[in-house]
Amino acid sequence: MIIKRKAITLVELLIAIAIGAVLLVALLHLFASGMKGSAKGMAHQANMQTASILMSQIEYDLLRATKINSPDYNKKNNKAEWKFYYMASGKNTPVYVFYEKVSNGIARVVYEDENHRKILNKTIFAKENNVDISFIHIALNTGNKDFSRLRDGMWVELTVSSKNKKTVTEEPFTLKRLVMLRNNIF
Repeated sequence: MIIKRKAITLVELLIAIAIGAVLLVALLHLFASGMKGSAKGMAHQANMQTASILMSQIEYDLLRATKINSPDYNKKNNKAEWKFYYMASGKNTPVYVFYEKVSNGIARVVYEDENHRKILNKTIFAKENNVDISFIHIALNTGNKDFSRLRDGMWVELTVSSKNKKTVTEEPFTLKRLVMLRNNIF
């Protein structure tokens, strides 16, 4: 009497390997697209955070400003300067804050004098990003028909995009803000 053994044939084994390979390729493709989407999302979140930090600093400086030196009214520029006073050694000391787009980000320089000879502080924001900034100096009439008063303000547009090599897109993020000076002195 001959006993038949049940075994897997070579053809069955090759079919199982082919089906497994197709499923594995589909699973790896799904995983890769998920990782790419995650990298894009993280890049966008990092751009949002960088733009928010820089815009907060600009807004903080503008709210303390007493006079905008540049750009001129209704002129768009990637440089801006304004003056504010701060308490140092018990007295109000004027300082000049200068923002400018530079090759490696946005420079914020604080000067002690109007001629920009003595630097108190220099910071470069958004070093690892592509960044674009523009300032427009505006004036608004905030008075009524009996009392007319102009207030200075600054329209700031800031765009940050990442230099992420893993994703094809740069995931740009743009913030726009109108900041009116609180301590306007004419």
